Amino acid sequence: MNNSSELIYRYWGKARTDDKGRQEYHLLPYHCLDVAAVASVWWDESPVVRRGFCNSCSMSKKQVRAWVLFFIALHDYGKFDIRFQRRAKNIWETLYPYAGGFHFLPTAQEAKEYFHGEAGLFWFQYDCKEKLEILTENQCGLDFLNKIDETGSSRWHSWKSWIESVTGHHGHIKHAEYVKNYELSVISDKRLAEIDKNTRGTWFSSLETLFLHPAGLSLKHDPPSISPLLAGFCSVSDWLGSRCDKENFVFCSDPMELNEYFDKKQAGDARRVIELSGVIGQPRRYTGVRALLRNDDPHPLQILMDRLPLESGLTLIEAPTGSGKTEAALAYAWRLIKGNIADSIIFALPTQATANAMLDRIERLSTILFEESPNVLLGHGLARFNKTFSRLKNKARNVEREEDGWSQCSEWLAESRKRTFFGQIGICTVDQTLISVLPVRHRFVRSFGIGRSVLIIDEVHAYDAYMYGLLEEMLRQQKSVRGTAILLSATLPSYQRVHLCKAWEAAMDNAETKPYPLVLWSNGDKVTPFIFKKNQRPIPFSVKMECLFSNNIMPDDVLKKRIINAAENGAQIAVVCNLVDAAQHLALNLREITSIPVDILHARYCFKDRQLKEQDIINHFGPTGKRDKGRILVATQVVEQSLDVDFDWLITQICPIDLLFQRMGRLHRHQHTKRPYGFEKPLCTVILNEGRDYGLHGLVYSNTRVLWRTSQKLKTNPEEEITFPDAYRSWIEPIYKEESWDDEPDYVKAGHEKYKEDVWVKQHSARHMINSAFEKNPYPDTDQSITAVTRDSEMNLTLIPFYTVSGSPVLLDGSQLDLLDDHHQLEALTLNSIGVPASWRNYLGKADENGRFWLEMGQV
Repeated sequence: MNNSSELIYRYWGKARTDDKGRQEYHLLPYHCLDVAAVASVWWDESPVVRRGFCNSCSMSKKQVRAWVLFFIALHDYGKFDIRFQRRAKNIWETLYPYAGGFHFLPTAQEAKEYFHGEAGLFWFQYDCKEKLEILTENQCGLDFLNKIDETGSSRWHSWKSWIESVTGHHGHIKHAEYVKNYELSVISDKRLAEIDKNTRGTWFSSLETLFLHPAGLSLKHDPPSISPLLAGFCSVSDWLGSRCDKENFVFCSDPMELNEYFDKKQAGDARRVIELSGVIGQPRRYTGVRALLRNDDPHPLQILMDRLPLESGLTLIEAPTGSGKTEAALAYAWRLIKGNIADSIIFALPTQATANAMLDRIERLSTILFEESPNVLLGHGLARFNKTFSRLKNKARNVEREEDGWSQCSEWLAESRKRTFFGQIGICTVDQTLISVLPVRHRFVRSFGIGRSVLIIDEVHAYDAYMYGLLEEMLRQQKSVRGTAILLSATLPSYQRVHLCKAWEAAMDNAETKPYPLVLWSNGDKVTPFIFKKNQRPIPFSVKMECLFSNNIMPDDVLKKRIINAAENGAQIAVVCNLVDAAQHLALNLREITSIPVDILHARYCFKDRQLKEQDIINHFGPTGKRDKGRILVATQVVEQSLDVDFDWLITQICPIDLLFQRMGRLHRHQHTKRPYGFEKPLCTVILNEGRDYGLHGLVYSNTRVLWRTSQKLKTNPEEEITFPDAYRSWIEPIYKEESWDDEPDYVKAGHEKYKEDVWVKQHSARHMINSAFEKNPYPDTDQSITAVTRDSEMNLTLIPFYTVSGSPVLLDGSQLDLLDDHHQLEALTLNSIGVPASWRNYLGKADENGRFWLEMGQV
């Protein structure tokens, strides 16, 4: 029992009960080496991972690799403790032949409250006072952090962040200063603590021999500067190394030499698991953007992607709707992946609806970018209900795998939103990426996934000041690991352009004078603009503008009659409202006075109905929609982002100029040989307010100076039309410039000062939230938490409408909750829930234990 070399084989790391009720176990050193073997293979297979760790490091790649594997093998350091071992009493008694000789053992409650991740950090700090030889015999605790060695620098400071990262693999990286004391209670047998300590010391020295010595290193050396990727790399390697089954990482309880075991796992199980998990994809040979197009000639913007530098950096693409920004970004990402600058693609979009729509587009293109059947994954709170994603997963389950049936669109990858970042292409809402800088469990997993990917953010103009604060921090982190980001927008004011480049540590000169369209690229040293020649720019096109005035910014009877007459004569018409209530009221009113189909689309549907609504809208107004009859759509802002629909006439309430242009991008979007009489040229009618009060519209768009300026420019436009693409500069820049206009009223100036104060508060709130990532216990990785930390405004409430039938609750789709098991009940509630404004709280009574509000519609 005193032979500590033999003792490391007396600790179990994984345990389970087999089909016959017998307990099986996997020795702790073997599990630690399983995880290190996965990390080793991944490192060897991915130049991107190697570069992320060796960035700005003076050590050789071999030495950095040695330190990475050394620390990853220490990730379960806290399991070398009697309290963890006693969680499986029978196994502990089997491994300890003399277990009966210890009479004062930790209690079951002590074992339950023992957290091996945090405890591993405590024990590492405690044990290192001898291993690193930087403390006198009677020093420990916080003194350890401040002890300075002979060279004048703290050795502990070099080691501290490494062990914090790997011991935080269960979701929360803690600072060593704040971990609690995990020493055994005074009533426990002290011999147990001494045995654990000696065994940890042996394990520490064994890993020095196994990993550090072959690289010419020892414990006398200090590790290099830590990569931000380490915590995520360790966590995902642990997930993969813990997938023990009949073929991979089979439980082993027979002692063998550690180097023999590691070499065996590295050559066999780890390599096979990396392959089967789908985290490494094989890109196809780059053949140009034309391969991504449907028999169309590439636009100049898309051709330009072949000229961009083949290195990590920030790319900002400003181009009109319909110019092929998505395919351009994918073409550049393809080049970067084939050039070993990135391993995968993450496409982040503003909403679940736009993410769903992007999945349908990317599915077709994925096999052009990658060999075989690439993992295309959808990541948002309701992804499991997306039919396309479900079909991809089901298809993958049916793919026969020679080894053990792991699917190519791996069930492992599809198990959680976090793993969306480890396929070949992940499509998600931008909230899922922003978590990487926020205090949410396993945020560092997303950070690692983003760091190894080409991060593409669509509609980058579409976020408020709070979300921009988070976005800019995410870009800083992406640059710090030599990652890559591509930002897409049709309507980006120059001040946003400057801030985004600054986040990449790049200063931009003369931002307002850059012509449109524009591609910017920067590696952080400088910003390189790629300017299009005149013959490469989009063909100018004009939209006829019409301004109408209304007391409540709603269509009056005259305009309603025009809308109906136009639809009756074959026009496809959209009316865009800023408020759901206004859209509902208008749609109901139009239906009362016409037999022409009047559709409505807004965000306040239960999820199941919203999916059907969106698809129905695309079927009618999309590229393949029939246009033989007129039709009317009344919609809110959901129609202005990434929905591929086409209208002859657009009527819209006043909104900021950049969002107005987004809405106008749905006019004459598709090529049609014939348009209804009077709409041969696109027409946009803007309803302006009479007077100075924007009412609730001023709450939706709090920068009322932009609303006022947009109105003024529309009213004084001498051309009575807007010509694109010049308008993207000539209209957006003056409306968003900081200097006051000469004729700005005092109430507009006062409103803008209030807006700037609100922006400052939001930016400060974002910075505070980012800084708290290490200072507070993280939020759980749930939809509610994600919304809470990525959105500054008060969260929507979850409402469940229901009927009562024979005393039992029945949901709107007919689901009778009493007849469903827990899983199907949760699914039914999710599909039938509606997001409603927080201001409804006072009218809905009390929420249930899950924060949901129930609204009874009546009894049947």
